[in-house]
Amino acid sequence: MYDFRGLGLFMSSAPIPDDEEVRLRALHRYAILDTMPEQDYDDVTALATYICGTPIALVSLVDRGRQWFKAETGLGVRETARADSFCAHTVVSPAMVSASGEVVVPQTLVVEDALMDRRFANNPLVIGDPGIRFYAGAPLVTSEGQVLGTVCVIDTEPRVLTREQIGALEALSRQVMARLELRLKVAEEVKRTDALRTAEKLAVVGRLASAVAHEINNPLQSMTNLLFMAEIAPETERSGYVAQAQEELKRVSHIVTQTLRFHRQSDKAAAVRLGEIVESVLLLFRTRLQHASALVEVVDRQAVPLVCYGSDVRQLVANLVGNALDAVNGSGDGRIKVRLRDAVDARTGKAGVRLTVADSGSGMSAATQARLFEPFFSTKGARGTGLGLWVSRGILEKHEAVMRVKSAQGTARHGTVFSVFFPLHLG
Repeated sequence: MYDFRGLGLFMSSAPIPDDEEVRLRALHRYAILDTMPEQDYDDVTALATYICGTPIALVSLVDRGRQWFKAETGLGVRETARADSFCAHTVVSPAMVSASGEVVVPQTLVVEDALMDRRFANNPLVIGDPGIRFYAGAPLVTSEGQVLGTVCVIDTEPRVLTREQIGALEALSRQVMARLELRLKVAEEVKRTDALRTAEKLAVVGRLASAVAHEINNPLQSMTNLLFMAEIAPETERSGYVAQAQEELKRVSHIVTQTLRFHRQSDKAAAVRLGEIVESVLLLFRTRLQHASALVEVVDRQAVPLVCYGSDVRQLVANLVGNALDAVNGSGDGRIKVRLRDAVDARTGKAGVRLTVADSGSGMSAATQARLFEPFFSTKGARGTGLGLWVSRGILEKHEAVMRVKSAQGTARHGTVFSVFFPLHLG
């Protein structure tokens, strides 16, 4: 084992490339610097030392003033200064792009005997301790042609690599780059997913605000009229008008309470009755249901409480009820049926609760059903975000729940049924 901690891998200073800021932005986009060791990268350096027969191998990333090692074998440190490093010479020129758009990767830098190479002969690590004599670095090149660093091997003895060994080193560098690209894609997908979920939450808030405005407006108007009547009515009739106004005020208070409960987030799952969640959702949809002349029937046969994240399940139920309402709106005789009952999953044998939301709408085609859970897919035109069921799928996964959909068109029994099975306990 060699101790480079006081010196770093120094040689004559490599020039700074003209596009250094672009290269550094590309490097930092991967968010790989200063991350913990990972077995996949450690395996690369272990293979490199075995293939090339050298005591040292590195996955080296060249930062602004340092080179940092995502993986190392035989060195014992995680970073050194950039000045005079061998690897810094590989990032001087970006990869070329051919006329066909193909990235032409720079050649692997091979220094068979540093004492015989005028670029490095006077380097303190060559003429002094630890006496590095051999270096070979295969560049890590992005799809845009930026060189981030190398997969390199080092020895204290002069060495000649075969064509096959150099080819294997370059193959290892491509594998590292492929893993970095995969890491970037996963990170971007996570950001995209978070953005979509945020967009849906904002859409839910908007729909909720609209529903609350409708539900509160009616009792407030009633209270105004009742208090006016109480003011002008004979004294013997005033108490009746005041009592009615108090009932309307209770209704407003109940709506506000259910609204706060609707979006109150909880870090811990708690035992709840789905019937209470359904009731709170239907309360927020009451005015819309009345305007749609929709008949709602709730059958609650749930005996055992369900352990769940209440705010998430409210969002799921609100989405299913909202979709059912959209399906029957305008029909004049629409029907929505919500059923709750204890159940057992036939596949797993787990006890749980089954929630069913059925509507008497026109139903969905097979093509529509196949795309229900795709983000941004909607049959509602400008009224729909296309995110509701996609977000609902995440809620189902969080609760280890299973949803099934049945829908029929053009028959006497047309309509859609969403059936969700929740296990009683998570985990």
